[in-house]
Amino acid sequence: MTGPPAPELGPILLATKNPHKARELAALTVNLAGALPLADWEAQAGRLLPPPGESGRTLAANALIKARAYAAATGLAALADDSGLAVPALGGAPGVYSARFGGQGLSDGERCLALLRLLRARRDRRAFFTTVLALARPDGGRLLWAGRLDGYLAKSPAGANGFGYDPIFRPRGSALTLAQLSPEQKNALSHRARAARAFLADEARVRVFLGGL
Repeated sequence: MTGPPAPELGPILLATKNPHKARELAALTVNLAGALPLADWEAQAGRLLPPPGESGRTLAANALIKARAYAAATGLAALADDSGLAVPALGGAPGVYSARFGGQGLSDGERCLALLRLLRARRDRRAFFTTVLALARPDGGRLLWAGRLDGYLAKSPAGANGFGYDPIFRPRGSALTLAQLSPEQKNALSHRARAARAFLADEARVRVFLGGL
């Protein structure tokens, strides 16, 4: 992601156990002084933290569950996200259930194919990704930011980069799926990148928030 250097706001825990999200968050906050990936905290502390149950009914609720759980466990401000793919032709599904769509135990590729099967006879292939970023203090205080990326679902998977539904999602105005883009190209336009930019641009409010630690 290009632009001015990110502000010095750390220490902030990048609170995800998903290795794909961890790499993206690290790249999007590369200049954030004090940013600490959860895996690095666990290695330094010599213990693994259990992932919190994502029982929320919205992306914001799940992002807050994760951020608050990891902030309470580590004593650090924690930045967590929850993301989902919404398909208007399917009433907004899979939405908050994107990571569990089709049932437990499916691979990313199997979830993509299951979604495409539902759209086989549909003309409306619009879709959009949303990310909600939550920053939480150990006392439960929180801030939220969101990012959205509109596009369409391809007829079949394409590309070997990315994860989740990236192989079947074409951003509006692009002939390529997210999985056909390089990590740098994806991080310039993705829903997670837009949420991260909103977070980094909110420096003054974040400084006041972290001052409560």
